[in-house]
Amino acid sequence: MEFLDEIKAKFPNVLESVDGSNENESVLLLKDKTKIKRVCKEVKNHFDILFMLMAVDKPPKIFELNYVFSSYKTQNILTIRVNIERDKAVIDSISSLFESADWEERETYDLFGVEFIGHKNLKRILLPEDWPGRPLRKDFEVTDEVRNWTGLDLKF
Repeated sequence: MEFLDEIKAKFPNVLESVDGSNENESVLLLKDKTKIKRVCKEVKNHFDILFMLMAVDKPPKIFELNYVFSSYKTQNILTIRVNIERDKAVIDSISSLFESADWEERETYDLFGVEFIGHKNLKRILLPEDWPGRPLRKDFEVTDEVRNWTGLDLKF
């Protein structure tokens, strides 16, 4: 796919690997999280929408972020995968490039605690601000504080 060659040429030292073996799907592994916004700015030239941002908790050290983009015109799908340190879960926001990233980043912040630098309204979106913890982290424990907060008799 032509766009993969362009991205590889513009970011030769930023990409860990590129997989374009599937006809309409490609995966870029980004080795430098500080370049996510620059790479996504280039991606914007070829893809219309970020339709999913998925975090995967890989204890004890990393979160894997998967940014999935789609092109209406070409029907191509691109996933950019980047690992970030779990204890320093911070990465640049791409919400200024892709409007749909606003919700996706807030949801990832809410449920995993990943902070997106430059996001204009980074606050919890699914859970109340005073909810204790980040429920999709693998080390999240349902404590008495969580049980008391909900007011429900949760049996976990």
